[in-house]
Amino acid sequence: MILFLLFAVCSLIIVAAGVSTYSRISDNFNSTFSSSAAVSYVTNKIRGGTGVVIGDGETGLTVYSDETACVIMNSGGGIAEKNIRASADITYTGGDVIFPSARLVVKEEEPGLFSVSVVSGKRTYTALCRSKG
Repeated sequence: MILFLLFAVCSLIIVAAGVSTYSRISDNFNSTFSSSAAVSYVTNKIRGGTGVVIGDGETGLTVYSDETACVIMNSGGGIAEKNIRASADITYTGGDVIFPSARLVVKEEEPGLFSVSVVSGKRTYTALCRSKG
């Protein structure tokens, strides 16, 4: 009987340790994927547009493409996006949250070269990209 109880206790300890490890790995993966996907998304938008304007104190940008403008900004606890007519007034509010729990920082390093950083949790991912316009 004592041998069975010892086996049961050891099994529970091993399962608890495995659950804790899996939880850390899963959280790390989600944070990494969210940040890298957000950086890729924003840099591809910049590369595909005809013009880029940074606004809202480096936490938002507007990417122009023909008659439309894509506004990407920090909003609602994450990175949000909205598409509007290029001739409309640009505001960095509203939009649909596309990357929750992430924060965007965009800087123009030199004319046409942009630094895109996304902070998610304790991680920061940064990429440089050039715009067409």
